[in-house]
Amino acid sequence: MIVEVRSAAAAIKPVTLQEYLRSRGWRLERDLSAAQGIALYGRDGQTIDVPQKPELADYPRRVAEVLGLVAEMEGRSPLALADELLQPVGDTIGVRVDSEHARSGTLPLVDSLKLREAAKNLILASAHSTISPEAYFPRLSRGPAVSLLSSVREGQNERGSFVARFIIPIDPAVGEQVDLDETPFGRRVVRLLMGALAGVHRVRSLGDYDELLGMEKHGVSGNLLAALSAMRGVIGGGSLELSVSWARNRPPPPSTVSRVQFPAETLDGLDAVVDRMRGRGQTKAFSVQGFVTRLDRPAFDVDAPGDVVLVPSGEDAAELARVHVHLDAHAYADAISAHQTGDPVRVVGTLKKDGRRWVLTDASGFERLPGDGDEPDVQL
Repeated sequence: MIVEVRSAAAAIKPVTLQEYLRSRGWRLERDLSAAQGIALYGRDGQTIDVPQKPELADYPRRVAEVLGLVAEMEGRSPLALADELLQPVGDTIGVRVDSEHARSGTLPLVDSLKLREAAKNLILASAHSTISPEAYFPRLSRGPAVSLLSSVREGQNERGSFVARFIIPIDPAVGEQVDLDETPFGRRVVRLLMGALAGVHRVRSLGDYDELLGMEKHGVSGNLLAALSAMRGVIGGGSLELSVSWARNRPPPPSTVSRVQFPAETLDGLDAVVDRMRGRGQTKAFSVQGFVTRLDRPAFDVDAPGDVVLVPSGEDAAELARVHVHLDAHAYADAISAHQTGDPVRVVGTLKKDGRRWVLTDASGFERLPGDGDEPDVQL
């Protein structure tokens, strides 16, 4: 252990170590860099000497001593702290699978892929709830959420049971942070995610499901529950632990849970809750693009409104399958033409579930789009 810590300590830069210390409440007491090659930091009556010259032979030993003291105060191992400081800057979400087939620190490839896909959807669901809480998001494609996801990096696996780590970049705290809007979007997403996970854990630990249906304002969406359900399929009879290591360049948020552990049985039955939340959710200003496959209005009344069925194209195709839309007379006439020519169309409205089918209400902006040759089979 000592050899491993010193080896890791040799790669930790002085700036990185001091950035972490400052974000955790340590304060610079004296800068003796020029005279002695150290800087003195203090907190809670403790003082540490932070070496400033990596080229010196005793640099790894002295950094290891700092890691040992700080790790003891934080209740974790020096090696875990060293590993964190060697990761890129960001809030790091850890997903630990504790099961019989993960004890070696490995997972079957298929399970590993499922876990990563579920982790991606957890982050996307939390990001969408941060923007605008909903019971269910038919499409996880809001710009800020997708941009955040594209910036996420996967870190090295931790020791022990299989642990995947996902690093969400966070800007440093500069000056006094007095407004929530000054908190980086990524940090707000992670805070909401951990709060939502703690809420799900509390409800399920009491054997309840119903309370989950009304927790969308706390970040609990059907999408988040669906991601947890997908992870349930990976852990077998073990447990799932989700945790966060807060970025070293910004103080940890107060009163936020940093670790939640789900025994396998607490994740059972979540799919039924997802189905109910999917039926309750609605999304305003939802744009559907696809093809007109059915037309329905009173016969011989060319000035009447009518109903159409759209088969979405692109990313909505798998989730929505078919969308029912009520159009005014003018838009319905355009829909007839698009149906005859096989051109794609686009319409905007409020998407919601009506029984087992998707319905777009308050439709507006119906328009025909240039044909692209991607025409499905149509029905009259």
